[in-house]
Amino acid sequence: MLTIYCALYGEAQEIIHTFQLKKEIGQTHFQVFSDEEKSVRLVITGVGAIAAASAVAEISAVYPPGREGFLLNFGTCAAGGEVSEGEIFLCNKLTEECSGRTFYPDMIYRHPFREAEAVSCARVKTSAEIREAGEHREKEETDRSVQLYDMESAAIYQAGSYSYGPHQMFFLKVVSDHGEADGSFQKKTVYDFRTRLTEILKDAAPEFCAYMESLRNICLENEKTGAKQSALKKEAEADAAVLGEEMHCSTVMHRELQQLLWYWKLTRVDYHTIINEYRRQGYLPAKDKREGKKILDELKGNLL
Repeated sequence: MLTIYCALYGEAQEIIHTFQLKKEIGQTHFQVFSDEEKSVRLVITGVGAIAAASAVAEISAVYPPGREGFLLNFGTCAAGGEVSEGEIFLCNKLTEECSGRTFYPDMIYRHPFREAEAVSCARVKTSAEIREAGEHREKEETDRSVQLYDMESAAIYQAGSYSYGPHQMFFLKVVSDHGEADGSFQKKTVYDFRTRLTEILKDAAPEFCAYMESLRNICLENEKTGAKQSALKKEAEADAAVLGEEMHCSTVMHRELQQLLWYWKLTRVDYHTIINEYRRQGYLPAKDKREGKKILDELKGNLL
């Protein structure tokens, strides 16, 4: 399952259309959309850190993601420096402005985007504040790369970490502006901004939706691989139960034997031939635990 979290419906609109998502009935706190196969689920969290963290916590409890699931936070952001509106970034560092804490999603999958840090703020930044922050970074001779500003990503990472690993969380941001011009929008300005935002997201939709499709495919492949591995693990555990009795294994020896057989299953080692040879020569069943420990050590030496 690929679960996508967006703060606003406007940010989610193109995704809903592309993946043909339908609204789910029965959610009491957040709007939730999913496809027929339940391979993609999209959640509208609302604006701000508390709303975003609450959404991740509730949806993860109702729909536990498992080891094959992915979390994707998609939304718009402000950016400082020479960055074009509509450019898409994948965040390799998240900073919570109020606490100064930083978080690092694992970047283990290939992607076509530039990478950048996202700073999560409690309020919308003005263009003057963003310029001042950029000048300070240059003055301090720290990281001069692009810096993005949003309100939810750090909170989503922290809430998501209870159910996902760092390699399962992705933060994709589209630059919509360079900060609020004067700290307060007039009605006409708000209307113009929303119109411009719709255009930006529509233009960027093919690229970010293609990336989401690739993540969904990885989820499906991981699920298939996980099912195969689960079947192999059950076979290894059954073999370990029989062999453990023959070797008079202690609890510690039995766990070690399980791990060895599980490893050999994954690496496609034919350990049955070697074990059957021990049986043919009369070494199995072992006389006692000491003999069983000797056989276990020999197996480790032969097959590792």
